[in-house]
Amino acid sequence: MNTPPLDEALKTYEIALDNLEDSASPMSEEQIIAVLNARDFVHATGQAKVYHSYHEQKTLVALDVRLKQNAWQISKVIDFSSWRTSLEPPDTAWWWHLETETELARWQWWDWLWRGLSIAGWTANLGLLIDLLPRFLIAGTGFAGAVAIAFPSLLTLLQAISELTETGQEGFDKLLIRLGIPKHFHAEAQLGATELLLLILLGFHFYLPNFSNFSNRRGFEKYKQGQLASAEAHYQQALALNPDNVKAHYNLAVVYENLQQFDKARTQYQFAVKGGFVKAYNNLGRLHILNNKPSLAIPLLFKGLAGAGQASIKVRYDLMKNLGWALLKQGREEQAEPILRSAVSLGSSPEGIEKISN
Repeated sequence: MNTPPLDEALKTYEIALDNLEDSASPMSEEQIIAVLNARDFVHATGQAKVYHSYHEQKTLVALDVRLKQNAWQISKVIDFSSWRTSLEPPDTAWWWHLETETELARWQWWDWLWRGLSIAGWTANLGLLIDLLPRFLIAGTGFAGAVAIAFPSLLTLLQAISELTETGQEGFDKLLIRLGIPKHFHAEAQLGATELLLLILLGFHFYLPNFSNFSNRRGFEKYKQGQLASAEAHYQQALALNPDNVKAHYNLAVVYENLQQFDKARTQYQFAVKGGFVKAYNNLGRLHILNNKPSLAIPLLFKGLAGAGQASIKVRYDLMKNLGWALLKQGREEQAEPILRSAVSLGSSPEGIEKISN
């Protein structure tokens, strides 16, 4: 019984590969060309046959895998470009483009790393978003703020879908193909998209103090206009965006004082004191004196005065005046007198008269 032509071609291909792989000496150009010609023969024979058996298909796939596994070594021996120029094989003859297979294999070998970094980046994105969303929602930053945080939120959601669902992954791959990104770069593109989103979220996180300061300034404008409720809302926005904004704590305390909500004012002044805001030492000390608790006021005012070297004349004057007042409330006239004299001296100077009266 005659051997079918395709079986014969596959056997020739297998023998050529065996000679290439089993040679005791380094592979030669002649051995490589023999393998490539054998693959040409398989292709031509297969084209002439309508039906291919499962055995033939399985054998061909296994032999092609062996050839691709040798692509890197083959590419070091043979100049494919020169051979293609002379022989003009069709573009579908991938075996004449093994240097491309080598590049693909080199890139795809790192896919496990890119996917791992993508998952780590996605986890970081989710953590940042969980931190950012409540701040903006609690702050009630208006339409602009809602749009600003909605954009990265939507991107994170889409990224999660593309990472965690098969349909999402297929959709992302189709998008990359439409953008002209080769499939072997899809893992890198996924990582790039993840890192870009991470940069956007980090940008939001980095600028939280700036957003907070903006809300604080808006609150101060409303306070100067006598709109205390609006000022309170803006200061609360500022603190939702950055709880460590000591100026916002101080300004909110001033609003609460104006609203006669002294317990709330004391709480906010205490936050500002923890942040080292000198004015807060004075105002919290004054509230303690008004609450008939000079023993709480005195250490605060002493500490505030010690850190008031760069403060304005008015702040230093107020600290001295209130410290003297607290000492008098305790009957410590001898200690109070020099402090009050210093306050009078500072307040009666030309600069003091101008600054304190305004």
